[in-house]
Amino acid sequence: MIVAPADTRSRRRVSRLVRTWRGSGQGYWGFLFVLPILILFVVFKFQPIARAAYLSLTDANPFNPEHALVGAANYAQLLGDPRFINSVAVTAYYVTGSVIPVVVLSLALALMLNEAIRGIRIYRVLTFLPAIIPIIVVPILWQFLYHRYGLVNTGLEAIGLEGVRWLFDKAAVIPAFILATDWRIVPLFAIIYLAGLQSIPEDLYDASKVDGASMVQRFRWITLPLLRPTMLVVIVISTLFCARSFVIAFVLTGGGPDNASQTLSVFIYQAAFQFFRVGYASAASMLLLVGMVTVTLLFLRIFRSDD
Repeated sequence: MIVAPADTRSRRRVSRLVRTWRGSGQGYWGFLFVLPILILFVVFKFQPIARAAYLSLTDANPFNPEHALVGAANYAQLLGDPRFINSVAVTAYYVTGSVIPVVVLSLALALMLNEAIRGIRIYRVLTFLPAIIPIIVVPILWQFLYHRYGLVNTGLEAIGLEGVRWLFDKAAVIPAFILATDWRIVPLFAIIYLAGLQSIPEDLYDASKVDGASMVQRFRWITLPLLRPTMLVVIVISTLFCARSFVIAFVLTGGGPDNASQTLSVFIYQAAFQFFRVGYASAASMLLLVGMVTVTLLFLRIFRSDD
């Protein structure tokens, strides 16, 4: 009796499953169900990205429809542009300073919201309120809070500290952005953490209590390992959100003072709509895209599990 190799049997089994799937018509129905969202992605995501990639290789501007190809000249000029280098450094500072508190504070908030106490659902709703405030309202609100005689400086002076010129001091403007950003997005990611916490089986905690594990040990050996996928989602989404953040920086300072708060998004906007260098701005946006994809892949690599 001749036995077919294992790989041959596997290929036959896969082929048989594919034929069954096609014959049942389920594959076509599934494709039809996802077709609308695929069309939206192509029209509103992939097509603009492809268009920007093309424009980054040209000298396009609104007053010259007959733009010419310039190859990698825009990219070469960007790498030697001090304003672009400064915007990269400002964005890295802003993203790092925002994401690290988000990961820690949102997890701490989720742990508190996960406690079985009276009225916990009301607390969850109240905690989530900053996350549903329209993004344009956030910087306008914080403009009042950061005023010389605003609530933030009043609170500092109440505890014996000197008030800060938050939006006019080069050293304080990015911390001001970080505080405003985290105030809005920490509740959002706390809810994501909360969903991850509630998916952890209670049997694991009960068994660890029987074995005499302390609260810290349960958090270290049960909660954190099982929250790795959730933590990955929080880190990646918060990083992407902050890296492409535009409204807060543009409304609060417009990139000032002296370009101290000019993030990459503000640099791209100014290049395209103030200096009318659309090709140059498109090249900067493509570099931002490459940077975000690289960082995402790095986090996927770091949080990769063999389980």
